Amino acid sequence: MTHRSRIRSIAAATRAAHRPVRGRLVTPLVLCFAGLVTLGCETVNTVEREDPLAAPVVVEDKRITTDVSLQMAASVIGVIEGETEAGFPKVQAELYNWTSERKRVHYRFDWIDVDGFVIDSPLASWQAIALAGKERDYIISVAPTKSAVDFRLKLLEPER
Repeated sequence: MTHRSRIRSIAAATRAAHRPVRGRLVTPLVLCFAGLVTLGCETVNTVEREDPLAAPVVVEDKRITTDVSLQMAASVIGVIEGETEAGFPKVQAELYNWTSERKRVHYRFDWIDVDGFVIDSPLASWQAIALAGKERDYIISVAPTKSAVDFRLKLLEPER
């Protein structure tokens, strides 16, 4: 095949790629745009008060990270604590998905008594949460007894 015939062959293939298919023009640009739109569907936009009125009690926490991909899917931004009207301790953790994809994670709160023992409770089971890309969400737990003085939050990626 000569150089000139190769150029004609490439030009013909390019023209064929830009022909209408069932009434629609399919080009690499259109496919690229569709891909960007699909990626955009995995994130979430939010609106909140510029100067929040809430005055939460922030928990100074210690973090042990053993799974970096889990940390990207559900990073703990902060933890606050308080009490219910009935006097039970409660905590709220703020999670953030740093990726652009929807991620599902499991979490569990263990409540601990003054002696350092985990308080056995049927409520201490794994729960699931799904976070859209770049989404911030909250998980809340209320202690099973008023004798709980501490908690431990565990995060786990679901098995694939």
